[in-house]
Amino acid sequence: MKIKFLLASVAMLAVATPAMAQDTVEEFKGGARIEARAVLDHVKFSVDGLGDASRTGFGYGVEAGYDGTFSGVVVGAYAGIEGSTAKLCDSSDCVKAGRNITVGVRAGGVVGKGLLYVKGGYSNGRLEIEDTDLGANADGFHLGAGYEVNVSANTYVKAEYVYTNYSVGDTLGSNVDLQRHQGLVGVGFRF
Repeated sequence: MKIKFLLASVAMLAVATPAMAQDTVEEFKGGARIEARAVLDHVKFSVDGLGDASRTGFGYGVEAGYDGTFSGVVVGAYAGIEGSTAKLCDSSDCVKAGRNITVGVRAGGVVGKGLLYVKGGYSNGRLEIEDTDLGANADGFHLGAGYEVNVSANTYVKAEYVYTNYSVGDTLGSNVDLQRHQGLVGVGFRF
């Protein structure tokens, strides 16, 4: 039921955005911003001796940042936190992709009535073994691209893709490689 509601919400947002965008401010405004995000989260685990496995779940989170405009180029910094429902289970344990913290920069330019941008930076993800106190933090990097459109003078919607690669090593007793592919939609407010 939650999946159907999320997909219906995304579809309604996609249909409503062009109609709302007709009344938007023509030029991009920089400044402080905060947004709520809904994420389709595809996590790939590779564990020595056990092979590869991947799971898709849903995520949710917030991001805050500041964008400056310089001769038609937009440059900004951001920080965010997300949670995820993605987990991989075998006969005895479940490894869960926990919270993910990001800090980075983005740069782009105005294309059409929106901002086309690329982003990248540091990520810190949490792996947890469900129903135990075992877990590990994983440092890594993320790269992404997105498109943001103003729907009013201070409100925007966006669509974004982000790839993250974590360096887990042998923290959980085996050599673990963790990658994440995320597609997300966001709604934000600019101050």
